[in-house]
Amino acid sequence: MSVVEPREGQGGPPDDPPPAPAGPPEPPQVPAAPAGPQENGDAGPGEGAIKKIVRNAASVLAGNALGEVLTTYAIVLAASTLGPAGFGRLSAAQAFMEPFDILASFGLGAIAIKVAAERGGADGVLRGTNLAIRAVTAPLTVCIALGVAWSTGREALIPVLIVLCVNTLITPLSSSASLPFEFHQTMHRRIALPAIASVVRFFTAIAAARYLATPVGFQLSGLSSGLVMLLLGLLVARHYYPARLGFDRQLAVHLLRLAWPAAFLEFITMMYLRGSYIVLHGQGDVVLGEYAAADRFVKPVISIGSVFLASALPTIATLAHEKKFDILLTNYRRAVVRMLVVMTPILAVTWLLSRVLLERYAPRYAGAVWPFRALSVSVIFVFLNNLSSVFIIALGQLRLITVVALINLGVYFGLAWALVPSLGATGAALATTVMEGINTVMQLSIVAVLLHRARNRA
Repeated sequence: MSVVEPREGQGGPPDDPPPAPAGPPEPPQVPAAPAGPQENGDAGPGEGAIKKIVRNAASVLAGNALGEVLTTYAIVLAASTLGPAGFGRLSAAQAFMEPFDILASFGLGAIAIKVAAERGGADGVLRGTNLAIRAVTAPLTVCIALGVAWSTGREALIPVLIVLCVNTLITPLSSSASLPFEFHQTMHRRIALPAIASVVRFFTAIAAARYLATPVGFQLSGLSSGLVMLLLGLLVARHYYPARLGFDRQLAVHLLRLAWPAAFLEFITMMYLRGSYIVLHGQGDVVLGEYAAADRFVKPVISIGSVFLASALPTIATLAHEKKFDILLTNYRRAVVRMLVVMTPILAVTWLLSRVLLERYAPRYAGAVWPFRALSVSVIFVFLNNLSSVFIIALGQLRLITVVALINLGVYFGLAWALVPSLGATGAALATTVMEGINTVMQLSIVAVLLHRARNRA
């Protein structure tokens, strides 16, 4: 499972989902921009690498703290205002669009960081070329998404999808603006942006609840905060990383050659991550709403883990490139143990409190208790899988992780089609948890073998 920030929980248009496949090792050389002096905070595995990861992640978490609170309120307001049926329709539209957003990004998220490392920085030519590619893929993907929705009997979702498509079209600009901050691990310079955008989300959600209490109204609230986030992101990027954007045809070919396997992997991964909404499509909006409520409850926990993995990605990739496999193996073992120690008590408490909280404060969503409990077990597996994926991809084993993703896809839909007809939303959640558990066994084994082999050869 790859880490993907939930669209509905963000203050603005999502940056590319980290981690994403980094492509095959030792790609063909392309003309490199001058590296120049590294600024304090650039990616690199030096003495302060772990401190930089922690600082960068802590900055993102601090910046998102207020944003998460306000955005969570906006989601709760949407759920309480729309009810399970309306909330289910809104969530189904968002889930339907997410695989297409992956296609629109075309796997360029982590690929751009990888190429930036090759070039010595996220220069204007790289940023401009990346933007140009995505300016082509985004409109094409929007047309495909709307066509698929119409042809598969999802006409009721199209008004919401149109608003989501606007977000897809502006995301390339947001991604280009955030690229140098991600590469240099200086996300602390954008620390205030999510909070500001979420304030906009907060007030526009209240306005939607009063004046346009429909799925479209609440999605427009998300779009408004996305536009604010985009504008602020462009201004901050211009201040800290001013550069004249350019386009290099050879670089574009290089990016596309590296990115298409990553795009395929991310699309397959997103298909089984959002497969529950596909399988539950025929179960009705109320069942979709119950599953969506459970899904949203676990998303904030997953978001915290995704921040640390995104912050660690440049350092892990550089350690692998420099063949420092002893350090990688040590860091991997420590990370696995720490995740288990931290997450187990948190999830145990949420398991016990879920029924009381839902039945007391959201009785219309009481049916989400068991789907939530099933999904909460999967969170530990998700963290371990995301961590393992970063290491496997950093070691250049993109084909191997793609095979794992295809197995996950088959396992999930096989289980879901067997369980959903009788168990509804709980069946979809159980299918997710079992699939993630099988995925954990596979990926832990793969990382252990790869790191030991690489260390022995080094």
